Amino acid sequence: MDWSRAKSVLIYAFLLLNVVLGYQLWQDVQDRLTTQLDWTSLSEDAKQMKEAKKIEIMAKIPSETPSLRDISYKVIENQQAIVPLKEAEDSKYIYMSQRDFIDALGDEINHLEQYRHDMAITEDGVFVLHQQLTNGLPLFEVKLKLYYENQKITAYMQQYVEAEESRELEDQKIITASQALGSVIMNHLPVGSIVRDIQLGYHGQLFDTDTQVASPTWRIMLESGDIYYVNAISGSVEHVQGEKEKEA
Repeated sequence: MDWSRAKSVLIYAFLLLNVVLGYQLWQDVQDRLTTQLDWTSLSEDAKQMKEAKKIEIMAKIPSETPSLRDISYKVIENQQAIVPLKEAEDSKYIYMSQRDFIDALGDEINHLEQYRHDMAITEDGVFVLHQQLTNGLPLFEVKLKLYYENQKITAYMQQYVEAEESRELEDQKIITASQALGSVIMNHLPVGSIVRDIQLGYHGQLFDTDTQVASPTWRIMLESGDIYYVNAISGSVEHVQGEKEKEA
């Protein structure tokens, strides 16, 4: 064995490992700093209520505040039954590039390029994806569920809608994520709540009617599975109880 060469390979390997670990540490520090800076936009009342209720915020607080409007859409596909795939695919594709993901499953699942994996939703044996609009924001009620077992995606159940452009409504400046979070902290979150995800998207209903409406919404998810939908224009709040809470 060429020990000199082997030693060089080990040195390079350790250097590469240090670079990767250093990058991950830098990302963690950046995420913490960003989250801490976001807290400066919370009202003093919300900060005090957070401490009084012993609420933990484990999620990054988004900073974007685009101008948005309500949207209307038609339900095209609303499957109620699980459809087996003709050929099971490795579950690793859910974590790979969009191109690899589409190449693996696009022949069997229509409009696959319009869906993105929602990593905040955890269901046993199921990957949950949401259909996205052209502006990149998800429709929280429109889902593609990929069922897997033994590291293989074996079946799916799909919902799909077509958005309609409205010329009657104008874009409006939305409330910030900090304002939405402050509202639920002050008025809705129970003592000891843990917030694990905050995301901007659209929230509506999914009935088999001609046209439906969804509003720009901040989705605030708790560790318990509870979800608070805060209308990003009006500020109204809708609470959806999580499965963990229902079981309790």
